[in-house]
Amino acid sequence: MSDTQPLNDADSGSALLPAVRRPLRAAQHTPERRARLALFGLVSMRLLLNTVFLLNILPLERRDPVFRWYLQHGGDQEYMFELARSILDGPLVETVVGIGQSLIMLPWIYLLKPAQYIEITAPLVFINGFLLGGLSVVLVDRLGHAATGSRRVGLIAAAIWAALPLFAYFAFFWHPESVLLRSVTVPKVGWLNGLSDGPATFFVLLGMAGLANVMRREQVGFWAAAGIGAALGAALLFRFHMAPFAATVLFGLLLFNGWRALLAALGMLLIVYLPQAWYNMAVFNLPFTTGYLSYGDMRNRGGTLRRPLSDMLQSLPADISPANVFGTLAYFLSERTWLIAPLAIALAGGAFAFLSLKRRCGWRAVYVLLGVPLAYLLPMLTTSNFRDDVIRFSMPGLPALLVAGVFTAGVVLEWLARRAPGSGKRMRAE
Repeated sequence: MSDTQPLNDADSGSALLPAVRRPLRAAQHTPERRARLALFGLVSMRLLLNTVFLLNILPLERRDPVFRWYLQHGGDQEYMFELARSILDGPLVETVVGIGQSLIMLPWIYLLKPAQYIEITAPLVFINGFLLGGLSVVLVDRLGHAATGSRRVGLIAAAIWAALPLFAYFAFFWHPESVLLRSVTVPKVGWLNGLSDGPATFFVLLGMAGLANVMRREQVGFWAAAGIGAALGAALLFRFHMAPFAATVLFGLLLFNGWRALLAALGMLLIVYLPQAWYNMAVFNLPFTTGYLSYGDMRNRGGTLRRPLSDMLQSLPADISPANVFGTLAYFLSERTWLIAPLAIALAGGAFAFLSLKRRCGWRAVYVLLGVPLAYLLPMLTTSNFRDDVIRFSMPGLPALLVAGVFTAGVVLEWLARRAPGSGKRMRAE
């Protein structure tokens, strides 16, 4: 046989297999691949939990006996349903809710011709609870990883977020009205309804994750900044209450990435906001407003701009005053004094989280994980109706605070491990 004759197929395969197998085997066990598999498992867990609740394996008593996907709602769904029908058939109705959830209802109303909201609950629950709920687990992981630089923090925070409906189910076992509380809370935190809270929180979370991802770069591309703006604009379509989030994230872009990033994000926000601006112009004759401020103004005064500011503030659905912060505390602590200890721990933990994030991750992490959610929560605390539904009004800020809490817990555990008996000997041995 000539020395230049090629090997036969079998010989060539046996010679190449070790060279191919080793890199493939190594790639299968890289930390990044393991993290992706873990994240896939967490998303699957969230979807499985939602299925368990919808199939009533873990029973939720407050559900419709015929439309089994219809769990506890708050009442806003009827306003959104009527707004969607008026967009399709006209004339436009005047309402206080945002247009976002009504736009989601439009294709289902057109296709299914429902006589009432409850008939389109199933597709809306699938979108909110399964599609957006599953993706929100990914976003919590991305927020934690980008803000702190720790994949472990991101995954632990995502795991807690994914299991939140299960925690809500068992959290009230001690309460005499546990059946009512779990039936109300699980759909709220699991987004197992057709309301706007889930989508609004999802798009705010998307904007915060985007900010955490770009704020460490010296230069940010146009589309990255525009994507953040699009997410914030979508959040405003669903709930006008997300305005503090939008303002704080935009200011963060200006602070850490400059004017170009701000203008790209702001421009895309305004483009995405156009459906709400169109509705506001058609009904209130003012593009940037909300039904909470402008309801009835065209009929009574010829427009919101002709109405005194003092009258607007008096007609708001909630009284706004710093005194409401103390009123909320008194409301919860007067008959639940045991809450004083958890509240004190939370305040001390918040201060320690600020110091830990500043020292280990810098001001950028402090801004996105504490500054952005607190810029929303502190004004909400001054409203009189915050105490009526703390979970609902707190939920948009919860993912960022959850990441900050997981990071802080890790710092505390690390500190305790260093001071445990024998830790010095183990460190010297290593």
